[in-house]
This record gives sequence, C-alpha cells and structure tokens, in this order.
Amino acid sequence: MQEKWDTQKVAHTLQMRLLTVKATQALGPDLLRITLGGTDLDGFYSPGFDDHVKLVFPERGKKVPVLPQLGERGMVFPAGQNKPILRDYTPRAYRPVTQELDIDFVLHGSGPACEWAQKAQIGDKLGVAGPRGSLLVSTHFDWHVLIGDEAAVPAMARRLEELQGQSAVQVFIYARNLLTAGALNAPDHVPVHWAPSFAGVDGLLTSIQAAPILPGRGFVWIAAESAMAKTLRHYWVQERQHDKSLIRASSYWRQGDTAVHEQHDD
Repeated sequence: MQEKWDTQKVAHTLQMRLLTVKATQALGPDLLRITLGGTDLDGFYSPGFDDHVKLVFPERGKKVPVLPQLGERGMVFPAGQNKPILRDYTPRAYRPVTQELDIDFVLHGSGPACEWAQKAQIGDKLGVAGPRGSLLVSTHFDWHVLIGDEAAVPAMARRLEELQGQSAVQVFIYARNLLTAGALNAPDHVPVHWAPSFAGVDGLLTSIQAAPILPGRGFVWIAAESAMAKTLRHYWVQERQHDKSLIRASSYWRQGDTAVHEQHDD
C-alpha cells in the first residue's frame, strides 16, 4: 500500500557512547570495516539509511578518547581541555543481540580518521555520539536513484537492503577503484554504474545521462564532495526538471576542508 508521506524527520535523544573495537575487515582496496561493541550500545537506534553519528577519536598515540559532556544543545567541551577530533560517519549495521556496530572507513589520504582506522586494533576505544535525527525516505516510490562516491557506500548499501526489490533502482558510484562497488552488495537486478574518479564530475554525468530514464515518480539521493553534490543536484533540478522535494543532496566532505557534512537545498 502506498505510504502517505514521502519523507519524515525523526528526532532522537543524543547519547554519548564509549565503544571497543571488536574486529576489522577489509572490504576492498579503499574500504575498511571496524566493528565496535559494548554495553553502551543499549538503546542505539538508527532508522535512516543515511544517518550519521559523530565519532570521537583519541589523541594521537593514545587508545582511549576523552569524551565531551552532553548539554542541552549537544556536546560541551570543558575549558582548558583539548577538543577531540570529531568526524561524521554512517552507521553501516547494528546488531542489538550481539551489541555490535559496523562503521566503514574510506582509506585515503592521511587524515586522523583514516590513520586511526588503519592502525585500529582489537581493544582500542572510540567515542560515538548520535544519531541526533533521521530522515526517513519512503520505499514506495516507483524508482530510486542513488549517486555517491566512496564515502557514500555505507548509506547506499543500507538503502539497497531496505528496498529489497520493491521498485526500480539505479546506482551511480564515483570511485577510484571498480572493486569499491562490490561493497554495495547490490542485488542482480540493480544496475550499478561506475565512473572512475579521474573522469571527474563530467564522467559521472555522462553515465547518468546514458542510463535509461525510469517511468513514474521517483526519489534521487546524492552524497559526494560538496561541489560535485551541488552540480549533480543542479542537473536533476534544471535538466531533468525533477521535483526539488524529491531530491536529497548532501556533502560528506569538501575539497580542502575537514569535518564537513551539509545538506543542499533552496
């Protein structure tokens, strides 16, 4: 039965958790899964496929992060105390029975999150805050288009699991390595179009333009570097004349900047 809503916003009570690394798993040349566990995961709730949590990393050379306190407006950092490194990541999977949370890291560059993930060992500690809220997107559109780079793989993979063949889906992934697309575990009926990073945004747009136009009413989800996400959204609004309310465009990072997570709309 058709749902009466397209999207719904859900707020959550912010919680701070101190978790322990239980396992690591290479998903390909550029992706590493860190499985976290601990009793602090009691009550963890992430209903939105593109939810994000705030990871709190320990100082370089240390195993345990200094967690901020929680106030009425969010995290509070005591005066005189170094602010910990914070980054936004998508919860890839949560298993309440075993109290395990999977976070997938893109391995590129020399940033603190990438460095921590590459060196992470069983027993290391990581702080996790949130999610503070979720955007629930109906699964009952006629079609869904998912567009993203390596950082978007966890959210796209979650969305594919949610849809379970209910409607037509097209996936466009912009990545350095074709093997990264394998981490999506896309069903056989879902076409996954890969655009290599060296081709730039024009290469990704060419792939999108060459794909069949799906009939009916659909939802477009985009997550990429800031300038690319804006360009892709502009294409769907101006060239495809797609309803703006049926586009979710996010920046998971921005060239030359750190700790960026933003939404693009009018």
